[in-house]
Amino acid sequence: MSSSTSPEKHSDSPEAPAKTADAVAASPEATTNNAGKAPAKAATKGAIAVTTAPREYNVLMKTVFSLFVIGLVVGLVFAWTGYANRYAQVTEGWHLGQTKLVEVTVVKEDKGRLACASDVISDDVHCGFRASGQPFEASTQEDSHVLSPYNTVKNELFLAAGLWTSAALRGPLPTERFTVACNYKVLGVLKSVGLRWQPNGSFDPVKQSVTVGSLTDCVIPK
Repeated sequence: MSSSTSPEKHSDSPEAPAKTADAVAASPEATTNNAGKAPAKAATKGAIAVTTAPREYNVLMKTVFSLFVIGLVVGLVFAWTGYANRYAQVTEGWHLGQTKLVEVTVVKEDKGRLACASDVISDDVHCGFRASGQPFEASTQEDSHVLSPYNTVKNELFLAAGLWTSAALRGPLPTERFTVACNYKVLGVLKSVGLRWQPNGSFDPVKQSVTVGSLTDCVIPK
């Protein structure tokens, strides 16, 4: 006589969705589709990696080529403007026409030791010897136009005339090494020159360009 419906046959039973989900998970078509998607994604990532590598290589090559061209152009500009004739390699920052204070380190015997050899004359100053090693006319260190090699206290090599004819060095000189502070005017730059550091030594060619100039207003620091 009861008209109630059995819970086991009710349409809202929670067992129906569970069975449906299990059926979908077990479906051969779902398994096949999922298996096919994974290799497709992997293949796409591989294609992107392969495509990106050539692009990065091309960018690198373009950068290297650009730097090479820039360096070549700068070198040509320096050569065209006479950069090597205006700036010395061993005294970086010194330039033609500049007057700067230098502190030279010498001993009194250097007057007869130091000499240079070259046929080049720069603004009336020249070495005491020609490139052949022969004396440049009757030049001596008593001539304010004769160049000699010197080093600053910072070990900067340069050629200068006028040191030994300055008033500060005409009297008695220190018996040990001393320094002389002078105004040095850069008159030129020379590379084809040989340097001698001993009276009977040979003239050794310099490997880098050096400044040529004159020393004035010299004093011996106390």
